[in-house]
Amino acid sequence: MGRSVALMKELLSFILEKTRKNALAFGDRLPSATVNGKYRFTDDGSWVGSFWNGLLWTCYETTGDKFYSSAAQSSQYRLIRRLHDNPNTLDHDIGFLYSLAFVMDYNSTGNPLARRIALEAADLLCSRYNERGRYIQAWNVWEPGEAFSEMNKGRVIVDCMYNLPLLFWATEETGDSRYRDIAANHASTCSSTIVRSDHTIYHTYLFDHVTGMPLRGQTHQGYHDESCWSRGQAWALGGYAYAYRYTGDRSFLELSKKLAKVFLANLEEDGIPMWDFSLADKKGEPRDSSAAAIAASGLLEIASHEEGTVREYYRSAAERLLMCLYDRYSTVRLPNEEGLLLHACGNRPTGEDEDCSLIYGDYYFAEAVTRLYSVTESGEREIV
Repeated sequence: MGRSVALMKELLSFILEKTRKNALAFGDRLPSATVNGKYRFTDDGSWVGSFWNGLLWTCYETTGDKFYSSAAQSSQYRLIRRLHDNPNTLDHDIGFLYSLAFVMDYNSTGNPLARRIALEAADLLCSRYNERGRYIQAWNVWEPGEAFSEMNKGRVIVDCMYNLPLLFWATEETGDSRYRDIAANHASTCSSTIVRSDHTIYHTYLFDHVTGMPLRGQTHQGYHDESCWSRGQAWALGGYAYAYRYTGDRSFLELSKKLAKVFLANLEEDGIPMWDFSLADKKGEPRDSSAAAIAASGLLEIASHEEGTVREYYRSAAERLLMCLYDRYSTVRLPNEEGLLLHACGNRPTGEDEDCSLIYGDYYFAEAVTRLYSVTESGEREIV
């Protein structure tokens, strides 16, 4: 191992202690992004709320301490209420919201309510599937009549690769192959549309929602339509590794490795990516620590499916990212900062959530660290 067990324990202690402190302060609220070091909250979770639940469940799985599981369950009513009373506010990020809040609960505790809610959410996600285009519609029509919003009827976005595990889990849980087939079809469609021939990604891709015919790529959070948004690249590399886990389709794993190669080749000198890899001028432009955290988790997933020197390559790349984050971007020496990671970039084109902590960056940092820590503690080079 590149780092000592003692250092990994130090890193894990930082995550556990700050998360415990935050849980006591947050109560049943769902954090999203920090302002002046303090998290703001969303009433219904927006698309990010359950990353907090996921962080708490990760801490519970690591420690067995019921403080974390109780804290995770305390906010679930918000997502249940949303699913039952306001389902029209949900989009493809149903996958994020209900996997991290409810599948993780069910897997950790056997809670039958969590199982039922997760399966209801999977059914709602399936309802977004376009049979002709073989894709899951990403966003709703936010403003009827407005051009960009109307195009959402035929829009996919790269983030959805991380929403698919909810459907794969639903097939494993119920035996109904419909969920898996929809997820696998979506992944296959995106592999030839949202992924470019050079293995960079479009943020979003448009289809004719009536015929299902592919049209063109378009950005919403990237530098321009043909640029490579770094967080999107991270979503893709990990998403295809997970698609391989659940389908056994080797082409998904090989694609994941090609996407990872692009991500790693475009890191800055400090080991962390700019918010977009295609910037004409980087001066004054922000990094995105959340992209690095997501990528680290995805690299460990790739490693878990490989052997020997190939496995070690991806594991070591993930470790380097995590240590760069801990050494240079974490709040370990900043007790008044509520986030785990500094210098994340939510949406640069709109100026929303710039240079802050983002709850999903914190979650994927913790997910990757705990996964790596379990390897270090065992003394084996086995990713679990």
